[in-house]
Amino acid sequence: MGSSPLIPGKTAVLGVATAAVVALGLWPFEANAVRRHYTAHVVKRGESLSKIAKDYECSVRELKRANGIQGAKIHRGEALAIPPCGRAHKPAPKARTGEARRHRVVRGESLSRIARNYGCSTDALRRQNGIEGSVIYPGQELTIPTDASGPGTLPAPTVEQSVGKPQKGRLVNATRLTNGKGYYLRRKDRTYGTLETVTHIKRAISTVRKKYPKLHRLAIGDLSSRHGGPLSGHRSHQSGRDIDIGLYYEKRPSGYPAEFVPGSANNLDLAATWSLVEALASSAGKPGGVERIFLDYSLQKALYSWGRKHGVRKQTLRKILQYPRGRWADDGIVQHFPNHVDHLHVRFRCTRSDKACQ
Repeated sequence: MGSSPLIPGKTAVLGVATAAVVALGLWPFEANAVRRHYTAHVVKRGESLSKIAKDYECSVRELKRANGIQGAKIHRGEALAIPPCGRAHKPAPKARTGEARRHRVVRGESLSRIARNYGCSTDALRRQNGIEGSVIYPGQELTIPTDASGPGTLPAPTVEQSVGKPQKGRLVNATRLTNGKGYYLRRKDRTYGTLETVTHIKRAISTVRKKYPKLHRLAIGDLSSRHGGPLSGHRSHQSGRDIDIGLYYEKRPSGYPAEFVPGSANNLDLAATWSLVEALASSAGKPGGVERIFLDYSLQKALYSWGRKHGVRKQTLRKILQYPRGRWADDGIVQHFPNHVDHLHVRFRCTRSDKACQ
């Protein structure tokens, strides 16, 4: 925990972290968060509230209410949350069961924004409509993929959350991982992350519980503090995209899950622990999905040996685990790092909506 790895994340789109902290009281993004389609706007030189409101087809009053602004003064570099007041920002309409959904493009929309609003990927939207590249036109009618917003998709992105790097960053509009079935929160004041991070964690745990319903509770260590920033005992965990997760054991050890307990080939429930690692790794290609999982090389060996004996495809093992290519090989989603024999350190990627994330 105290030796959290220093691994670079995604390069920031804006470069410098410009987004200012929005009043948290106005953004109650706890678990099962508000899913309204807010857009983040960083104030540029010479912009006023009235100009920004006009550009986004909002009223000045709506902008003030969304951002807790009393007067009319805004500052260059300030981050404003744009509510879904204009035509281009309204939530996607719901279709009747079995009915193909269509969307008519309005001025200012992009393929990525439309995909986010309907809970599908940009690539899926391109394939559905035979589009090459990213050019669309006002008035163009698009067919929405039938599985958009279906089971396993993420909630539509909200305003920016992760700012900066895991080792030097902060968290805005934090989503909290609250109590749930099958896991134990060790420190509740350190259970804040991005919406995507919290969503992927809960889904992974749920996947394992469905497969092994009689498992003991899983220890959940630190994510980030509510506003991110330096966290005692860690060099990372600053921007809401890191979490420490315990392991599953054949017999729940004394003191667990209140404390992490070292694992080995002899005491781990390797089937359940592999299921957890596999469920987390399956998010790697999804928005805000896993970037890296850090786990001691000896435990990777135990998981690899179990997998080979129980019919896990060698290709799958090689994709997920670094073992047996050496503890410093740059292969596999799971990587060796010292002092990670009693827990997984999971790092999630930036999302496109987090423009100041690195």
